[in-house]
This record gives sequence, C-alpha cells and structure tokens, in this order.
Amino acid sequence: MAENTKPERISEAEHAVMEVLWERSELTATEVCEAVCEARDWSLATVKTLLSRLVSKNVISATPDGRRFLYSPLIKRSDYVGGESRRLVDRLFGGSASSLFAHLAEQEALSDKDLANIEALLKELKS
Repeated sequence: MAENTKPERISEAEHAVMEVLWERSELTATEVCEAVCEARDWSLATVKTLLSRLVSKNVISATPDGRRFLYSPLIKRSDYVGGESRRLVDRLFGGSASSLFAHLAEQEALSDKDLANIEALLKELKS
C-alpha cells in the first residue's frame, strides 16, 4: 500500500480480526476464528465475512494455499492507530491534541502513572 494512501475505515468487528492478524500473520480463517470466535460468540462464517471485507478494503491479503487462503495484514498496526488517533483528535477536539489531554485530565481518565509517562515522552520528544 502506498505511504500516502489512507486505508478505509474498519469497523470494531473488523478491528478484532486485524488485531489477531497483527499478532500472528498468515493465518487461515479457521485459525482467526480460533482466536476470536468463542469470546465474541461468532461463527466461522462471520469471520470469513469479516476477512472478505478486509480484503476488499485492501488492508489484508488473501493468498491461496491449496483449498484455503492465508490472510496477512497489508498495513502496519502503528500506521492504522496513527490514522485513527489523528481522526479522533480532528473530529472531537478540533485538531488539538492538547484539548484531548485536557479533556482526559478533567474527566480523571489519566492516572498519575499516565501523566508521568506522558511527561517523560514529551521530554524525550523535545530533546
């Protein structure tokens, strides 16, 4: 996938499948199902539908392997998370990351450890 090409948005269900493929790639539909079906009360048919949607969105590949397909991600998790983070900040906080942090702090959604980690990261990025 080209660097400047933004992938289509993926649903929460598709994201669950992506997480499995980012963890271990070149999996069959059955193997993906083994990782997510029980916890989500899904069938193999549901997983196959989600895999098909992800292939059509060009975020995973399907390579024939005999009578089955092996699925692998075409986008990195970090690239996807970066894009989703930017969309969240743009949509809910007018493009201001500081507004996001202020909101989280006001809602007491950040622990002291979170704040210390953010402070350390900002110091690291600044140097």
